[in-house]
Amino acid sequence: MNEAKIKSLCWRLTLGLELLTAVLAVPTAVLFIIIAGVYSFDKSLLVILGATIALVTSYILPTIRFIRFKTLLSKTIPESFQKLSLEEKQKIKLRLLEFPKSNLGYFLIQWTFGIPFAAFVTFRFFTPTIVESLPYAILPILIYPVLGVSHFFLTELMVSEVLITPALKDLTLKEETIPKVGIYARIFFTMSAVFSMTLTALGYLLLAQVTQFVQLQNAELTLVLMAVFITVNIFVLTSLFVKAMKFNTIQMTNRYKALASGDLRESVPIISSDELGHGSISLNSFIDSIRKITSVVIEESDRVNADSKVIATQTQGLTQAMMEQASSSEEMSAGVEEMSASIRSTAFGAKKQNDITKEAKDLVLGMESSIISVHDIMNLTESETKQMEEETKLGQSALQSTLDAMSEIESSVDHTSNVIQVIGEISDKIGLLSLNASIEAARAGDAGRGFAVVASEISKLGEQTLSNTKRILEAVSKASSSTKSGRLAVSNTEKTFTQIGMSVHTTIDLIKQSSDMTKKQLELVKHVKESFEKLTISAMEIEHNTSEQASTSEELAKSIATITEGTEYLNQFVNDIDKLCAALSAKASNLRKTIDFFKI
Repeated sequence: MNEAKIKSLCWRLTLGLELLTAVLAVPTAVLFIIIAGVYSFDKSLLVILGATIALVTSYILPTIRFIRFKTLLSKTIPESFQKLSLEEKQKIKLRLLEFPKSNLGYFLIQWTFGIPFAAFVTFRFFTPTIVESLPYAILPILIYPVLGVSHFFLTELMVSEVLITPALKDLTLKEETIPKVGIYARIFFTMSAVFSMTLTALGYLLLAQVTQFVQLQNAELTLVLMAVFITVNIFVLTSLFVKAMKFNTIQMTNRYKALASGDLRESVPIISSDELGHGSISLNSFIDSIRKITSVVIEESDRVNADSKVIATQTQGLTQAMMEQASSSEEMSAGVEEMSASIRSTAFGAKKQNDITKEAKDLVLGMESSIISVHDIMNLTESETKQMEEETKLGQSALQSTLDAMSEIESSVDHTSNVIQVIGEISDKIGLLSLNASIEAARAGDAGRGFAVVASEISKLGEQTLSNTKRILEAVSKASSSTKSGRLAVSNTEKTFTQIGMSVHTTIDLIKQSSDMTKKQLELVKHVKESFEKLTISAMEIEHNTSEQASTSEELAKSIATITEGTEYLNQFVNDIDKLCAALSAKASNLRKTIDFFKI
């Protein structure tokens, strides 16, 4: 509400309440005082004057109520109301709901001081009798119930115009915090006010007339006039009661009609503190729950419809994928069978390779043993060759000595040959001497016969010596030739021994190289043996792994077969899902059409 509407509402409430007071309650009260007190015309004017003065004086309380009510309503202006916290907003709404009941305090104060003040002003002009004073004492019983109930209903009707504004209409409150003035209490106090006014006014007058306590002038007219005023008060009172009940009932009825047409957009304003007001809380809670449920159902139906279409689209793709997967599974199964056969062949090859590796390892071990033997023989040969080299050097030295000795022998033979030649020459000379001696002995005759014999023997000796000398010379020549041949042979032998020594030295170097090579071969064989051991282990692992792979491939083939079967089943299941999605989409569309009945 804006400030203009707030000011207008405050004036309407103030004028309405004062109209009830000034037009209905005051005239009835004055009429009752005049009739019951049997006032004269002059005194009646004084009673009216006193009531008027008291009424005007009491307007200070409506002014205070006007200011406080306007201050409370000013807080509901949208610009300032939106800045408040939820708790502050709820407090304002609670104060508005409590205002009709708290407003009763103003009229109680107004009349509690107004009636004595009116009597005080009136009695300033004359001294009243008991009969004239008694109506002022009975007046609260006559006026308070009617005025209190009418003020309550009129205030509630005025405040309801604020409570139905959008700012306060949808503001929720806890039911236990809302003040409650039930329908039973409302009817009870309304009926009590009606009977209280009727019984008090008419009963007092009838009782006074019967007991002759008061002598009424024109009793019939007086009673009719009083009855008319009481009837007017009762009519206004019941009209306000019915209007308050009708306004709340109309709000509830309109809301039920809207609900019947599916309109969930509006809530029921809490405009009273009776059962209908409290019931509107439950109705609003119900509407809010239906609104939330409807929103959720709409969203879920739309989502289900969209999801079912998406699922239907995806299931079509899934069906195609399943068919492709089934085909792939068959191809995979064939490939796995081939792979399984290949793995089995590999396993067999790995086993054969393992056997070959073991044989190669045994051969390497044998080769290692042979190389060790060769190495030992080479070491022995090297030792023997070194010994042979030393012996060759000794033989070479011996041959050199032999060569030197043969050179000396050759020299000796040559010298012997010369000596033999000298001996031959001497033998020739001895022969010549024996010849000469024979000649001389022949010349000497008998005296020279002995000498002739000697000469003959010497001749023979010379011949033998010559013959022996020739033989010796031949032997010496042969010996010289043999010596030369021996020296040449020894020289050749020496050369041969020299070559042998060089060959032996070369052989020793070669044997050392061969020994070194055998050592390297031993190391290589050791590495080869270790490699073959690793290869054997690897071959065993390969054999084991290929065996496991063969088993795994067989299990994989079985699994693929199971997957193929599952794929076929899943394909059928997806077809069923596709059908269900179509049905679900149709049901979701129907549900959306049905739920569209509600307007949120």
